[in-house]
Amino acid sequence: MKQTKKLLVSAICIAGSLVFAAATAQAANLLVDPGFESGAAGQPNPIPLPGGVGGGWAVFNGASFSQAHPEFGSWGIQEIQGIGQAWNFEAPYQVVGGVSAGQRYTLTADFMTTTGISEAAGGYVPVVIQLTYFNAAGADVGTVETSGVGALAVQYTPAALNTWFTATVTATAPATAVYAAPYLAFMENGSQTAADALYWDNASLTLIPEPSTLALLGLGLAGALVWRRRQ
Repeated sequence: MKQTKKLLVSAICIAGSLVFAAATAQAANLLVDPGFESGAAGQPNPIPLPGGVGGGWAVFNGASFSQAHPEFGSWGIQEIQGIGQAWNFEAPYQVVGGVSAGQRYTLTADFMTTTGISEAAGGYVPVVIQLTYFNAAGADVGTVETSGVGALAVQYTPAALNTWFTATVTATAPATAVYAAPYLAFMENGSQTAADALYWDNASLTLIPEPSTLALLGLGLAGALVWRRRQ
């Protein structure tokens, strides 16, 4: 009987270890160069599919690699909206492969403004963190540029100067999705009275573990504790 219990506890511990390894893999950052430390050596825009998948960041519409105000390391992303510049969606982005339809992914990144947001009041929030999904042919199969239920993008307004805030969006990969592209964007409505600057750093894209995986992990840990107490 004791031998059976030992075997059972051992099996639970092994299962827990395997699940822990799987959960750790799911929590790994899927982005290449999440801190933008490659500097100006980024991907060309637009990134070709599939040749540019997993190749790191491209920038467009004025976004650039910058050493002006990194949060960590030596580099970050700088985005500037000039006076009267309206709805210029500037951002870095990259294309990540290996996405599975039905899985949930979370994109996060830190942002900071050194100049404030000088556009006229009206409720517009100019900082956009967006997650777009593509099928094998490179067609967009899921992008929504508003916040809300089922949205793939969330908008923010910096609450203070020279302070880093975290932006995040979570979205389920739709049917046929095989690629994901994170965008870290800044755009204003054209009423700004100064050149407004925004900076991004410390980005991550992670797969959210399924509830069943977490439950098995908990069972494995419990088994390990029982075994340790019996020892």
